[in-house]
Amino acid sequence: MCRSLVIIIILILMGCKNVITSAELNQLNGYWNIDFITHKNETFHPKGTAKLLDFYEISDRNGVRKKVQPQFDNKFTVTEDLNKFKIFFEGSDCFMKFETQWDNWQERILELHNDKLILEHQNNRYHYSRFNNID
Repeated sequence: MCRSLVIIIILILMGCKNVITSAELNQLNGYWNIDFITHKNETFHPKGTAKLLDFYEISDRNGVRKKVQPQFDNKFTVTEDLNKFKIFFEGSDCFMKFETQWDNWQERILELHNDKLILEHQNNRYHYSRFNNID
């Protein structure tokens, strides 16, 4: 009896894994604010007055990420920081693969919803919320 209960609990927990599908990838498009970063049970909040956002735009499985700064007139100042990426799936995991002339890296999409995004890179988890224009 106890053994059956343990097996059922394990199956339930395994079923709770958030799986990203191709159909959900369009939710990545738009402006995202980094709320905090977690690493080894520690939480770090971005500091400074210059608030930068990450802007994502994807088409098919190709995309671009830009750093932008919101202005009071609901426009954005775009920095020169631009990273192209390709989305691929490995098993049930979804990744963004970045390639620049200086470096290559991957970021795993852990969660993707209309208003929430969590990315993982080098044991750091980046927790984003969707940015809403100042109205």
